Amino acid sequence: MRVAFAIFKCFPHGGVARDLRKIAAECLARGHAVRIYATIWQDEPWAGAEVITLPTRGLRGHVRQRRFAAAVARHLAANPVDLVVGMNKMPAIDVYYAGDSCFVAKAHAQRPWIYRLTSRYRHFAAFERAVFAADGHTRILSISSREREIYAASHGTPAHRFHPLPPGLERDRAEADADAARAVRRELGVAADGQLLLFVGSGFVKKGLDRALRGFAALPRNLRARTLFCIAGADRAGRFRRLAHRLGVDRQVRFLGGRDDVPALLRAADGLVLPAYDENTGTVILESAAAGLPALVTANCGYASYVAEHNTGIVTPTPFDQARFNADLERLLTSPERRGWAERGRALGRQETLSAMPAAAVDLLERFAEEPERPLVALCAFDYVPTAPQYRALPAVASACHERGMDVRIYACTVAGAVPTGVPLVRLPVGKGSAAGRLMRYQLRLAGCLQHDRPHCVVGFHAALKNVDIRCEGALATARRHERGQVSDGGAPWAVAPLPPGVESAPPRQIRAPPANGDTVVFAMVGGDLVAHGVDRLFAALGKLPAHVRARCRVVAAGRLAAKHLAAAHAFGMSEHVVIRTDTDLHDTLAAADVFVELAFQPSANGWIFNALAAGAAVLTHAQIAEAGMVREADAGVVLPAPFRQAECDRAVARMLDAPQSRCQWRANAIRFAARPERYGQAACVAERIAAWLVQPQRSVDASLSA
Repeated sequence: MRVAFAIFKCFPHGGVARDLRKIAAECLARGHAVRIYATIWQDEPWAGAEVITLPTRGLRGHVRQRRFAAAVARHLAANPVDLVVGMNKMPAIDVYYAGDSCFVAKAHAQRPWIYRLTSRYRHFAAFERAVFAADGHTRILSISSREREIYAASHGTPAHRFHPLPPGLERDRAEADADAARAVRRELGVAADGQLLLFVGSGFVKKGLDRALRGFAALPRNLRARTLFCIAGADRAGRFRRLAHRLGVDRQVRFLGGRDDVPALLRAADGLVLPAYDENTGTVILESAAAGLPALVTANCGYASYVAEHNTGIVTPTPFDQARFNADLERLLTSPERRGWAERGRALGRQETLSAMPAAAVDLLERFAEEPERPLVALCAFDYVPTAPQYRALPAVASACHERGMDVRIYACTVAGAVPTGVPLVRLPVGKGSAAGRLMRYQLRLAGCLQHDRPHCVVGFHAALKNVDIRCEGALATARRHERGQVSDGGAPWAVAPLPPGVESAPPRQIRAPPANGDTVVFAMVGGDLVAHGVDRLFAALGKLPAHVRARCRVVAAGRLAAKHLAAAHAFGMSEHVVIRTDTDLHDTLAAADVFVELAFQPSANGWIFNALAAGAAVLTHAQIAEAGMVREADAGVVLPAPFRQAECDRAVARMLDAPQSRCQWRANAIRFAARPERYGQAACVAERIAAWLVQPQRSVDASLSA
């Protein structure tokens, strides 16, 4: 892999530059070719890396940056690489390492409105939009979950373009020994009973050095008198020297400039402060913890969560309050908790995950170089109940799309079953209420979520969902669209793609032995709402059987059934013979069935009928069920005429119980019917249709897939 990195200014004490060094070193260790573009290079040469400096002229910084971006683009055009990584925001990069905070959000929160009229604002906002625009393609290596949310809110960046990274703690930050620490304290003139307070970082304004100086000046006189406040960082210090003088603490404040012995400084100090106005991560927070140095940080620092979670120091809340910070600083230097903070910090620093960033970043870069942007496919369900027929294919479709290299997400209001491994689930709860009201609220929330995530293809698994690209629906729903003239083979406004009835790629193994005369007969039902699928009709038919016949009947139902409907089973003498399953291993339920029953009150479709045939079960249904023709074609059960009459159902159940040989024949017919390979692969067909949809030059037609 040939990878180029672009950074405006590289100096050894910059946080982003240090991260670049670690990532570049990992690339070189893996045998990749590394090229680095910079306007200013103030570091030593990096062994193995090609460094190209492109000095640019201009009185203002943003002008020089704009010219640098143009110069990088020209050089890359003549000398192409496999991947371009921007360490700063700029156009025409493939990947951005998000080491900086959101400029647009800061400009709105920290600057007056007139600032947004300046050319400087327009430049930086445009460069940021080039990376984070909702319709962009730049992948983002995100090192702060907090900042990720801010970018998404400011620019509408789809969530799938963010790729989180673990911290990149340098292990040498905890390697300084006691002798090195004592040498530093002697160099700085810290008394034997004195204390050393430390501020580390370039960018004094952003990191809140003025807040730290005011807090230091507010310490009790005797504590301040024996404390030396040292600032290590390469930045202009004039205004802060003057502030220290005005506060009367200039004799106890030392500006050290950029230092290469930061590990020794961390080991020598008694406390670290980072009261930042804005800090994407704050790697020094983890470095101080690993060195056993308690820290006082503001809550808006990206890594402040480690301090709070592991109790390695103090997190002062935001919005910032100077008086609260002053009290927290005194506590940092005097609290008896200091020993515990130090011990827990060293334990935190020993965790391997804190230094995993370079390897994780290069893993992602290798993946990005090998494959184009993974398209995002949204699978939309309402109440996702795996037993509901409309969601029968959803897990298999999700897995098939995921295996094809698509990023897949399931958007559901409620979830009553597992989703495939590696497929994120986005929950959109809408509270209680009528089904129509809940569905309306779900669609509103879904629309907002999809507008944010910007999926490349939206697949609906519920007939009422609107604004989907592909609709997976039952055969009956498709037939109704034909009747209303909403379906045409030409594709506009609907394009129909009939699917094979089987979801699995091959027929499942048959483990059910043929029932013998007099054995227990198992009636099975599968559905989201079992009442809607006619479980009461089955209870009524079984309840009219003679007691000795009813005694050898069992009902195994997978789905939802309220207690009041179980009372119907009790009324018909079936309460001891009913098992309601809430798990999602439906193959066991179907394999145990002698007769699969679908007696829905409304004309509908139930794809589980095919699964029941494949499992060797006879089927009892009526003519208003879409798969009734399948049962007739297979000669694998009884299809009641329409309209449904309970008396006919009662007689059919009695005849099925009295005819074990017929059930054996139906079983053989069902297995024979379902065994043909062309009847399988529904999920693969849907995934194929989604893949075809993704490469269409104009994707504006809602396609209905008929199961």
